[in-house]
Amino acid sequence: MRDTFCSYYTDSKDITSYMIAKLGIVNNDVILEPSAGEGIFVDEILKTNNPVHIDALEMNREAISILKKKYKNIDSVVVRETDTLLDEQLDLYSVSQLWLKQTDTLFDKQLDAFSALGGHYSKVIGNPPYGAWQDYKKREALKKKFAGHYVKETYSLFLLRCISVLRIQGKLSFIIPDTYLFLNMHSRLRTLILTNTKIDEILIFPSKFFPGVSFGYSNLSIITLERCNKSEALNNTFKVIQGFRTTSEFALLLGKAPVYPERLQVFTFMQKDILSNEQCRVILADSRTSTLLTNSPKKLGDVADVVTGFYTGDNLRFIKAVDKGVKGAKNYEVVEQDQVFSCTSLYGITDVKEGYVRYIKSASKRRYVRQKDEWFVRWDQDTIDFYNNNKKSRFQNSSFYFKTGIGIPMVKSSSIRAFLMQDRVFDQSIVGIFPKDNSKLYYLLALMNSDAINNLIHTINPTANNSANYIRQLPYIEPTQEVLSEIISKVRELISLEESMEYDAADCLHKEINFIIGEIYEK
Repeated sequence: MRDTFCSYYTDSKDITSYMIAKLGIVNNDVILEPSAGEGIFVDEILKTNNPVHIDALEMNREAISILKKKYKNIDSVVVRETDTLLDEQLDLYSVSQLWLKQTDTLFDKQLDAFSALGGHYSKVIGNPPYGAWQDYKKREALKKKFAGHYVKETYSLFLLRCISVLRIQGKLSFIIPDTYLFLNMHSRLRTLILTNTKIDEILIFPSKFFPGVSFGYSNLSIITLERCNKSEALNNTFKVIQGFRTTSEFALLLGKAPVYPERLQVFTFMQKDILSNEQCRVILADSRTSTLLTNSPKKLGDVADVVTGFYTGDNLRFIKAVDKGVKGAKNYEVVEQDQVFSCTSLYGITDVKEGYVRYIKSASKRRYVRQKDEWFVRWDQDTIDFYNNNKKSRFQNSSFYFKTGIGIPMVKSSSIRAFLMQDRVFDQSIVGIFPKDNSKLYYLLALMNSDAINNLIHTINPTANNSANYIRQLPYIEPTQEVLSEIISKVRELISLEESMEYDAADCLHKEINFIIGEIYEK
């Protein structure tokens, strides 16, 4: 079940069993489930038959109703809206207690008090909501409460929040997207985790493993950690494991002698080493790739400006396609050719009521050169004035419009297809790369089409997006002048072949260039 709060309710025996086992439930545990949903984790805890105390927090009234009905005939279950964790009567109970408290976990004042006192819970388990929309008023409140942290993604705040109320030596197990491991926006959260907790283990797996969930931008993960002091945290070693085929393999990792099938990738890290990485990023790669990403003295952002492009504010109104055969053009109008102009001015086309210029939008079918102009954006002077004054339009990085550079799509594919841009405006769906030394244009074009760079892009940010911030951080290695000249010469020849539609010959030449760049980045 998924509700309007973007809560994905856990309903996988393999997942719940693994997470409960990692926590190691013992007698008298005080356990928090910060987003109780339908009580799946609570059920598994109760099956252990340990006398424990559970706080089940949930802000969805429908879920609260389900929980009340589910446990209404269990005498040891008390449902009420109260400061249950301060209720002395609970100390007299000798069997499992379930307290259902209808509240918003992120704002609960009782949790604030426990955090200030150094933590209250011995165990925390959950599947917090991710991607949930926060209205602007609540977002502002979250910014004040969690200053310096990214507040648009709810799961990361739940993780931060729950660590703050965890006792020293208390354990937490969460199922959440894996983006906290590498996205820049979560760097402060990583620092907090690496300096205040000992990570036990992280499993990474496709979202399709999770019943009812399938999103393409990233994978899911299960993180298990223990609250500790800074010294213990820095010297802690932990494993990140990926490559699972089914959730049934999770059970192989439990016990004193875990079994790792050969197909699994197992990465071992010391927490203080991750802290020394740029943005405290967790890099899941072989040692050579990891060293290249962390120790390269020069980055792509040092030799090129890497920027995102233009947004009209209303694409269906201001963008037209060359014909209806263009991918994604179903709802767009077709441009009249007599309305297309060769203007390269940021002030717009003069003396016309309605005029368009060539526009780069979406991925290219071929590497190096786009085959034809498929999109056109309105660019007459009156429309330019509108763009500049419209709150929804983004006339961003306009100094790079119409310049010669390299484009790559913002949305990733299995292999990157970079292409030349010249005398065109490029869309915000395109990342533009503009060399600071124009003599390196063709070398950078070759780099961005290489397997070496493609592998690094997918390693530095495994999500579905090629954000400009991550492209800037790619290692830049420049070969000897002799090799550089050879690559540039081959790229010139390849572009000529592409323009002549000699695609087989162009593909063969690309393989040669790709091999040379591979050798450069292997050294």
